[in-house]
Amino acid sequence: MSEPDEWREETFDDGGVRAQPPRVILVAIDFSPPSRYALAWALDYAQLTPCEIHTLHVVDRHWHRADLEADAAALKAELAQVHAAAGAELARFFDDDSRRRAGVLHEHVAVGAPADEILGLAGALDVAIIVVGGHGHGALERWLVGSVAEKVVRAATCPVVVVKPPAHGRT
Repeated sequence: MSEPDEWREETFDDGGVRAQPPRVILVAIDFSPPSRYALAWALDYAQLTPCEIHTLHVVDRHWHRADLEADAAALKAELAQVHAAAGAELARFFDDDSRRRAGVLHEHVAVGAPADEILGLAGALDVAIIVVGGHGHGALERWLVGSVAEKVVRAATCPVVVVKPPAHGRT
């Protein structure tokens, strides 16, 4: 049985072969244990198929009425500081082994609603797969506070992998 077209190399009349271009994978990272499992999944995937890994951390900034009255320069400085701190944390997220395993790795930080920012970057990068960590909250908690993973799964135009941490007591 032949492999699906997606995985097959293309041969041209002149004898040249063009391999499939690297796939683009977007991993949403909120620095929680589930997002670390999501990153580990993506790094393992990168060992199996050529891909570029893009990570995204979203600073979920809630705006208040006082923000509208704040000095624009002060607000801009605060956002720059939050962005820099998130970028520094994201950089610490990868050890040398992770960077070697990833091959091509791009780190992004955004400010806004997490699901919207994930979906926006996924569209801009034309990603093949979005990988998110699943926190395993119950239905009531998802109903009350929502779930970024659930929103991404419902609205994404590409496959979404939700990686849940291992259950306690299982390996």
